Amino acid sequence: MKRILPIFLLCLTAILPPLHGQTPPRPAADSLWSLDDCIRYAQQHNIEVQQRALSVEQRNVELSTARFSRLPDLNAGIGYNISFGRGTSADNTRKTETLRTGSFDVSASMPLFQGLRIDRRIKGSKLDLAAAMQDLERAREDVAVNVMTRYLEVLYNKELVAIAERQAALSARQMARSRELIAAGKQPESTLYESLALEADDRLALTQAQNDLKLALLDLSQTLNRESAAGFDIVVPVLDSVALSSLRQLGSAEAVYAEAVQQRPRIRSERLRLESADNAIRTARSALYPSLYLRGGYGTGIYSTLNTDFWSQFAKNSNEFVGLSLSIPIFNRRATRNDIRTAKLSMRSQELVLLDAERTLRKEIEQAWANADAAYAKYRSAEQALAAARVAFDYEQRKIEAGRSTLFDFNDAKTRMEKAESQSAQARYEFVFRQKILDFYRGEPPTLR
Repeated sequence: MKRILPIFLLCLTAILPPLHGQTPPRPAADSLWSLDDCIRYAQQHNIEVQQRALSVEQRNVELSTARFSRLPDLNAGIGYNISFGRGTSADNTRKTETLRTGSFDVSASMPLFQGLRIDRRIKGSKLDLAAAMQDLERAREDVAVNVMTRYLEVLYNKELVAIAERQAALSARQMARSRELIAAGKQPESTLYESLALEADDRLALTQAQNDLKLALLDLSQTLNRESAAGFDIVVPVLDSVALSSLRQLGSAEAVYAEAVQQRPRIRSERLRLESADNAIRTARSALYPSLYLRGGYGTGIYSTLNTDFWSQFAKNSNEFVGLSLSIPIFNRRATRNDIRTAKLSMRSQELVLLDAERTLRKEIEQAWANADAAYAKYRSAEQALAAARVAFDYEQRKIEAGRSTLFDFNDAKTRMEKAESQSAQARYEFVFRQKILDFYRGEPPTLR
């Protein structure tokens, strides 16, 4: 009998919503970690989440650059030259002498009109920032679903350990009962050896279940990027039949899709990128319009041939200017036209990306809905099978205690009950997981309470 969580829990690619608000301090190393604790810690220490956060900061810097491009620029220059031979002196005559000159100038330029290029760039930067933020949310959700998968795997293995402990205890009691019956002459001595073999098998199964639990805890700890798995353990939530029945809120796959397509970070990010691609076309077209700039400046010069001091020359040789500059694009080797065509192709490509994301989401929801419905039916059937197996085992246990049954029949009933308990645990956690994935598409946060 396999004692691991079904492979579907390890292959799921769906995502869960992130937790918002102030992050509480992490649990102590020797305390029990809840699912919320695990998700918060993992999201803080996950490398991909940190990379997405840096991408958001980068987009924010680009938005700031676009906004400040409205402001005028200001430049200053200082020069010092020594010329030899024949040159123009301060009085505008040609002389042969060594001439030392100095210059100082300040100039400013402010764009007045660029075909709305600045506005388009600001809008594009805002859209890129919003898309990067959705990518960050998606990365956080990827971490959340991964943590929840590992968390449920640990819970499943804890359940198997509890089952194995109960089976080992039953075998120990049966071995003691066999000794009593043998001493009373009601059973042959060979029954004792069969009881010893049964107990040894159950002890081995318990050891294997405990090892699987340790590996599951190690896997979860490594998923959280903890430094060490020493002392790490999790909270075991109560998942009784009443709580499980309250989870079953399937609705319809179409209704779930209609809600999910409006709020999933992946869909939102692709829609924002589509809007950004449309804005990029408008930005490229702005290069077809003239550009108008307001310019102004101040300059002065110092000459070594003048018999006046520095500050007097600085004041007397100064000049100022202010004016308008209009640049009209006429022909730039079709670069602007090709930029527009490239932007249009990028938009068509993004439309296909969005369409593929929406279709993928619909398929995932339809599959998740069918899986949740089937998992609930499987869980109910497993519960019924377990109840019947327990009744059969209780009956067989009373028979063997009264000496009216064989150890073989007892072991067969015990094995069937153990199998039913394991299948029930598997069905229970499969149902919880499938239902939580469906709840995720509805926008509900991950929780096992």
